Amino acid sequence: MREATITSMEAIEAAARHAALDRADGRPVTDHGTEPSILRAPSEHAGVEAALRHRLRLPGDVRLGIYEDLNHPLFPGAQHFRAARIQLSQGRRAYFFIGTYETPGRLTFSLIAPCPDCGAPVPSVTINSQADFGDWLMDRDGTSEAPSFRTSPVHRRDCSLVSD
Repeated sequence: MREATITSMEAIEAAARHAALDRADGRPVTDHGTEPSILRAPSEHAGVEAALRHRLRLPGDVRLGIYEDLNHPLFPGAQHFRAARIQLSQGRRAYFFIGTYETPGRLTFSLIAPCPDCGAPVPSVTINSQADFGDWLMDRDGTSEAPSFRTSPVHRRDCSLVSD
């Protein structure tokens, strides 16, 4: 009987770093097909999960937890619709992302990480591809600040990076 193979976090991180280095070296990005449609998914959460899985090139055996983010709106100005929070974890290692609509019709993923000023867990950088994740893992220049980084309500009151 064959045992099920579980993709390790190390393999996910190594693939992301490799994609970032390929992009930096100007190597062509492989076309992985069209992104799954959230509108055709059985639920909104399933659609958001499928989109992140596609963008990060996560194999089907990688489990993602997805739930409503209580701190961030699904789109700017939303009062009742909340962003989706996605957890990629294995063992004691975990990464958290939020999925929001920053521009009409475009789902954007941001990595939750400590604010460099106040230490609060806020959307820090935009992660919309495996290479973006690799750049962040390698602490490379060129990562894009998350659209809601400076406006996140999770920042501490005395944080110098907050904008109104």
